[in-house]
Amino acid sequence: MINLRVIIVEDDEFLLKKIATVLEKEVSNIYTFKNPIEAISKVNEIKPDIIISDIDMPEMSGIDMYKELKENNLDIPIILASAFSQPEYFIEAIKLKVKNFILKPIDLDDLIIELKQFEKELQNEQAIIKQERMLVIQSKMAAMGEMLTNIAHQWRQPLNTISICASSIKLEEEFGNIIDENNTIKSMVSNIMNSVDYMNNTLNDFQGYLKPNKLESSFYIQDTLNKVEKLILSQTKTHHIKLIKEINDFHLTTYQNELIQVLINIKNNAIEELVKSKEDRIIKVATEEIDNKLIITVHDNAGGIPEEYLDKVFQAYFTTKEITGTGIGLHMSKQIIENHLNGEISVSNEKFIYKDTTYYGANFKISLPLS
Repeated sequence: MINLRVIIVEDDEFLLKKIATVLEKEVSNIYTFKNPIEAISKVNEIKPDIIISDIDMPEMSGIDMYKELKENNLDIPIILASAFSQPEYFIEAIKLKVKNFILKPIDLDDLIIELKQFEKELQNEQAIIKQERMLVIQSKMAAMGEMLTNIAHQWRQPLNTISICASSIKLEEEFGNIIDENNTIKSMVSNIMNSVDYMNNTLNDFQGYLKPNKLESSFYIQDTLNKVEKLILSQTKTHHIKLIKEINDFHLTTYQNELIQVLINIKNNAIEELVKSKEDRIIKVATEEIDNKLIITVHDNAGGIPEEYLDKVFQAYFTTKEITGTGIGLHMSKQIIENHLNGEISVSNEKFIYKDTTYYGANFKISLPLS
């Protein structure tokens, strides 16, 4: 049994029944309509996998029906049938990217074969989508692990401050120092509240990053880069990495958190390579506009990616880190940039100059359409 939900639209009632009778023996769910307007009204309810429709119908042609579905953002594959081999139908069908165009009388055996093939294609697409979703989850889980480490680093100092202040207040109480002439207790309480505010803001930053994006938002790239810097602050401080910024601010309308995820993936990779180096550790971030596109570059001085790996770094599960690497961070970054943000991402090994010194390392380049 072919596991598909198929809508059939045919104004010839006899032919409609004949097609439905044959297909019902082979296909799990068949829905028939004599009128394309009625079929359109039921599409959202039925959620068909594919539509089989006559072209020549009195109230609305099959092509016009398909156009209306597309205008309503219902991109459902369709097979169009006609008793006439008219060139304009073929040309319009090709422009609309219909699934197939068949002539009447319909060979039902061929149609069943076509539906079986479509079912296989659909299953393959669903398997790919499922795999991509798993990669997204794995990438987020890896990011969460890194974020928890960052939270621990960023919270250690304020927690220590809170502990010292609280202990001091307790001692003041034990010694009976109720009168606080020098505002010592007041100052301690203020320090505690400032530390709590800092911890709360840090937590909000990380929660905002980990929250899935479902809607596009409007933002400035400077704000986004500041958020990225805050999220990796403990790592750059711990490893004495200098962040150089050459930022021209631009306005974007897209998925900010997903862009943040990409930039964190790139910077984390740079940090891991820079830690191996004893010389000055630098990450340089720059933005500029070229041909109405925002170009973001993230350049490090870790010595570059081996030439034999340059064309592999965006492949799924490819990693040069035998123990700690998952090989999904940069792959997911490419998927996010190209499939979600309508942009491009590439990497090359290049030189850059900072304070009259020439450095060499990997340079990731992201191109995004500007608003």
